[in-house]
Amino acid sequence: MGGAAALCGHRAAPSLFLYLYRDGIEVKEHVLRMNYLLNVAAGIEQRLKGRILLFPLSYRFAWEEQEQKTPPGFAFSVGLHFSGDKIRLGDQGEASTLMLPVGEEDLDSSLRFEVTVDVLTKEIIRLWQQKSAQ
Repeated sequence: MGGAAALCGHRAAPSLFLYLYRDGIEVKEHVLRMNYLLNVAAGIEQRLKGRILLFPLSYRFAWEEQEQKTPPGFAFSVGLHFSGDKIRLGDQGEASTLMLPVGEEDLDSSLRFEVTVDVLTKEIIRLWQQKSAQ
């Protein structure tokens, strides 16, 4: 099952949302999953006002073996993805991208959504602090 969103960070950074389409999932489920990742990315953007900018959706088929690229010129990126997804990063991406898994259970739970956004936001802030201390 698949989808990923990438949040790229360095002060005002782009947020690139990526969704991986997989066979065997009903359209209704794809809509729920895609919207969930998009809303998580937007929730993080809202909490980190001025530091994360949301980019448009990038839609890809899961069986395409393409490298995920991140926008150039940023110190690091954070990728959000469903825990079962395999996202392949290029050499540049692996060195500067932290991949954070998002669980696939209870996607319609508002409490779970708020907790997910809070935890991921704190992890991104921790990463920023760690990178700026280097």
